[in-house]
Amino acid sequence: MLGWAVVGTLSLSVAVGWLFVDAGVRGWSVPVPMRTVLNAATLGALVGLVVGVYDARARSQRERAEQLTRINDTLRIATREIVNATERAELEAVVCRRLTDSDIYDGAWIGRYEPGDEAVTPAAWAGHDDEYFAPLEIDVDPDDPNGGGPGSEAIRTGEIQPIQDVFAEPTLAPWYGMLSQKGVESLAVVPLVGPDRVYGFLSVYANRANVFGTRECEALSELGESIGHALDSMAARDRLAHRDRELARQNGRLDEFASVVSHDLRNPLNVAEGNLELARMAVEDEHLDRVADALDRMHELIEDLLTLARSGRTVDDVRPVDLRSVAERAWATTDTEGARLVFDGDPGTVRADESRLTQVFENLFRNCVEHGSTDSRPGAEAGAVTITVGGTESGFYVADDGPGIPESIREDVFEPGYTTAADGTGFGLDIVRTIAAAHGWRVAVVEGTTGGARFEFTTADAGATYGTA
Repeated sequence: MLGWAVVGTLSLSVAVGWLFVDAGVRGWSVPVPMRTVLNAATLGALVGLVVGVYDARARSQRERAEQLTRINDTLRIATREIVNATERAELEAVVCRRLTDSDIYDGAWIGRYEPGDEAVTPAAWAGHDDEYFAPLEIDVDPDDPNGGGPGSEAIRTGEIQPIQDVFAEPTLAPWYGMLSQKGVESLAVVPLVGPDRVYGFLSVYANRANVFGTRECEALSELGESIGHALDSMAARDRLAHRDRELARQNGRLDEFASVVSHDLRNPLNVAEGNLELARMAVEDEHLDRVADALDRMHELIEDLLTLARSGRTVDDVRPVDLRSVAERAWATTDTEGARLVFDGDPGTVRADESRLTQVFENLFRNCVEHGSTDSRPGAEAGAVTITVGGTESGFYVADDGPGIPESIREDVFEPGYTTAADGTGFGLDIVRTIAAAHGWRVAVVEGTTGGARFEFTTADAGATYGTA
């Protein structure tokens, strides 16, 4: 502005002075030449000052625009690194490095925070030496006398805390010496905000005062949110990987269990049955019949246990399956004891493992026959239970016209080993629930329209992915 004022003064002074020189040469009479020159100089200074004001503003805006462009470029690169990072330590280190690679910021560090922590220490940093960052410990407990600084506020509020002059911020007094030694004059503490929590904060340093304006704070806040969401995704991925490892271990134990059941238990049973046949050839005794019944019972238990152990594994062969065809096939292989199967219209199709779905119907049919045949309602023929299969808006159902299941035990019937029948194993409905869960379905038992039990399946066909139980 001063430069433009000087230029304006000299320009008009020279111009008016030249006119006087020219008039003098020509012999013209020029009144009061000095006063006129001074007036011209004053006018030139005012014009130069006005031009200088506009020029200074334009230059300031241009420099600010260039700085914001550099900031956005830096944050864009940092965000790209966030997307590519696979580990938290890698993400934190690369963000700090990218921010300090630019000529905008002199230092940056990230501190991790877990709910309940009283202090935050640097986990990654760049821009200054390790001797500066390593000893840092920021109190974030608001009840602590030293816990009211920008780091604590960022975590407590989830909002960026810009400090335009660090030496005017009393909470930073313990670090005045370190900040002065590194030439830090302003800083911003950016919370790393995820969907449900704050993962820590990013502290950014600059060697100039009043660096962190509104637009810059907005850009840094977006960066903090991007880091927070990335950390949340990593945490979810780690939880999923842990769950997969647990499922793998469980499947390994199930394999061992199935091996023990199918080999170590069946072998002695076969020996017992062989000796039982020899004993029956030698003598006739009703006690031997009881032994035979007990051995048959043990075979049933083994088959149910093997089915239960295998039904919780991953569902691989999933494809559209016609419910009516599967139900009829299961009915043909089930001892129905004179019961009747009917369909409520066309049940439709469902995406399922056909073999597993057949096991579901077999177990449900056996359950309905065993418990529905005890129907004592007036006018009902003993053992003539009718089983209905039909479709619903969200899946399908299997119902009977038996006595039903009391509401107080409807959740219990799916528990392993729970049975009200004298000769039941208690695993049938547990197998049904396990297979349904392996498909991503839900199964519930309610009262049927005829008063019996109705098993309703809510399938997950719409965009579902089938996993493990």
